[in-house]
Amino acid sequence: MKKILLVVQLGLSFLIFLSLIAVNWYQGSELASDIFEWNYTAKFSKLFNGVDKITSPDQISQLDFFIYSAKHYPVVTTLMICSFIYVLISLFFLLKTLKNK
Repeated sequence: MKKILLVVQLGLSFLIFLSLIAVNWYQGSELASDIFEWNYTAKFSKLFNGVDKITSPDQISQLDFFIYSAKHYPVVTTLMICSFIYVLISLFFLLKTLKNK
């Protein structure tokens, strides 16, 4: 019974984590239209493209969407990080119970 509860808990927490990733990604996609934030937020884009200045939305990396979301919508990003930690803890306990059997 404990294994079933842990599997359900892991599955639900993983679905919540995926949902929060989608919300963060959507909120962060606003960076593509916010030209004034490109120089301050698009750090990964500058690193990957090897340029000092971003000139078009096509140069913006998907990772920068998460940075933008964390900067402007910190509550959702904090929930995403907490749910990821919960997924890891649930996975740890599930593996621990499977190993003990």
